[in-house]
Amino acid sequence: MRALLICWFACCLPLVAATLKFDETTKEVTIGDDQKTATVDFPFKNGSASDVVIEKHAADCPCAAVGVKDSKLAYKPGESGTIRIVFDLGKVPETVDKFVSIYLKGDREDHPSIKLTTRIIIPVLVELEPKSVIWEVGDNPEPKTVTVTMNGSEPIKLLPLSGTDSRFKREQKTIVEGKKYEIVITPLSTEKPGMGVLQVETDAASDRRPSRPVYMLVRQPAPTPGQVAPAAK
Repeated sequence: MRALLICWFACCLPLVAATLKFDETTKEVTIGDDQKTATVDFPFKNGSASDVVIEKHAADCPCAAVGVKDSKLAYKPGESGTIRIVFDLGKVPETVDKFVSIYLKGDREDHPSIKLTTRIIIPVLVELEPKSVIWEVGDNPEPKTVTVTMNGSEPIKLLPLSGTDSRFKREQKTIVEGKKYEIVITPLSTEKPGMGVLQVETDAASDRRPSRPVYMLVRQPAPTPGQVAPAAK
C-alpha cells in the first residue's frame, strides 16, 4: 500500500522539462548615429539534470542574424553557451522590439521554449511635433504649425519643401539654423474631407529615415452620443 501511495504522489508531481536558463531574456541596446550593426549576446546555462539540444532558432526580422557560440547545439547539465544576434541597422529605421525564438528538441512549431527580446533604441535625430495636423469639416481654415527639432550633435538643415498639394498651403520658417524649424500648414478650404501627406527631408548624412511624413487631414466631426455619422460623399 505504501509503495502504491508513493507512485501515486510521484505521478501527481508536475513534470519539469529540461531547458536552458538565461541570465536575461530581454536586453536594450542604444544605437549611435553612425552605427551600422549591433551585436547582442544572451548567455545561458543548462541548469537541469538532463541534456538539452537546441534544434533551431528563428528571428522575426531579416535584419537579425542569429548564431550559437562555437556552433554548439547540445549541452550537458552545467554547460554554458551564448546566443549571439547581429542586427543590420540599415533595416531598423526607428526604436523597435525584435524577437528571436529558440526551439529545443521536442518543441512544437508554435511553442518555442525560449523567446529572446532585444529593444533597439534609435535616438530621434529629426523630431516632428505634431506628426499630424487636423481640421474638421466646417472649421475656420486657420494655419497650424509643425515644429522640426534637430537633436544631433552637429547642425542639420531642413531642405526646401518639395511637391505640391493644391488643397494645403505650406510655409517653411527657420527658427535656429541647423537646430529648429517650423512648417506652417493651412488648408485652402475645410468645406469637405481631404487628406494630404508632406514629406519632410533634411541634409542629415547619418539619418536612417531620409524623409518623414506629416499628415494633413480635414475630417468629418466625430458624432456626438446618439448621433449617426454622416455618410461619406
